[in-house]
Amino acid sequence: MSQEIANNSLMHPFSVSRRVGFSPCVMQRLERYRSQQDREGRVVSVLSWADGTWCALSLHCEKTGAVVVDEGQQVDAYEDARSMLSGGFLPRLSLRWEAHA
Repeated sequence: MSQEIANNSLMHPFSVSRRVGFSPCVMQRLERYRSQQDREGRVVSVLSWADGTWCALSLHCEKTGAVVVDEGQQVDAYEDARSMLSGGFLPRLSLRWEAHA
């Protein structure tokens, strides 16, 4: 794993997943996941890295509408997403909300 790649993710709105060209089955699963998270008060975005690794990331941002994903979280998400993709799983991750972070 390149530490430089893992530390530099880009966050995109969920709508970017519709332009990537996923199969209808994958898009249906992602849309279901987004709807489920939306009902629970979370927002789903897409986190991507320069080597093509990506994940759907569920975020808690009720009060401020802003989220900070630090380098450690980016590295953890990168490693989890890579292992999920290599295992044939749809990479869906959740960023845990901490009130006093």
